[in-house]
Amino acid sequence: MQETLLFDQFTWLVFAAPFLGLLVAGSSKRQDPVIRGKRVLRHDAPARVSHWTHAVGTALLLVSGIILGTRFSPSFVTGDDAAATWFNVHFVFALLFLFGTFYWLGNTIISRWRFREHMPTKNAIAYTLNHYGSLLGVKKCTYPKEAKYFESERMAFILAIIATVAVLASGLLKVLAHALLLPEGFMNAVTWTHDISAALMLLFFLAHVFFGAVLPVSWKTLKSMFTGYVPLEHARHEHSAWIEELEGKGAVEATAAEKDETGGQSVPLAAGRKEGIEHV
Repeated sequence: MQETLLFDQFTWLVFAAPFLGLLVAGSSKRQDPVIRGKRVLRHDAPARVSHWTHAVGTALLLVSGIILGTRFSPSFVTGDDAAATWFNVHFVFALLFLFGTFYWLGNTIISRWRFREHMPTKNAIAYTLNHYGSLLGVKKCTYPKEAKYFESERMAFILAIIATVAVLASGLLKVLAHALLLPEGFMNAVTWTHDISAALMLLFFLAHVFFGAVLPVSWKTLKSMFTGYVPLEHARHEHSAWIEELEGKGAVEATAAEKDETGGQSVPLAAGRKEGIEHV
């Protein structure tokens, strides 16, 4: 008996997941980055949720997509039942990917500075060369004063956006083909677009994992994707421009011990949205 395809049976869920992501984003309470004692809040809870839902969804979509095969790579499944099983796995993680992506998008629409802090600046090339040159011991290179995100990360963000938009648009069209009869030539182009953009996303994903999780220098920042915090000393060295900005805007909060020493008074925080502090 042939297994039922979830893409056929629950097509509507693929279009409901983005709506749910936007809805949750609209009801989420975000928190500004703040220096608390010897720690800095880098990623608040909604930022961590959007990151991990998108990341896990992306990873498992890539795995299931590779197993199913693409226009330029072989399939690792044999038989209709096995293919249907992996298409259903692809379906489940497509929902997670869509929720995480649109949750992030909703937060970005509400607070546009979230998008700007990811975009490269005019210093992108110079900072990137100096950043990695100094790490490699090149004498003429000086470690730059990086913001919350490295300029190299900001440039990679452009590739991530392009690949995500292409995968998203082509994927939704492929799902729509389960409910509507679309021209064969058009769907052939859509499938090629989906597979090529997925390959680009795979390259970005592998680079992101290597620089963000494998290299020891990134481990303290990686920890913040679980706890929300990075050590102040680490942030001051790696992201000195960001720390100077937070201190300049008064985004410094006293710890419990410091409050006891000052009679319960804490250092006032900047106004956040009103003052224009860049959110996560």
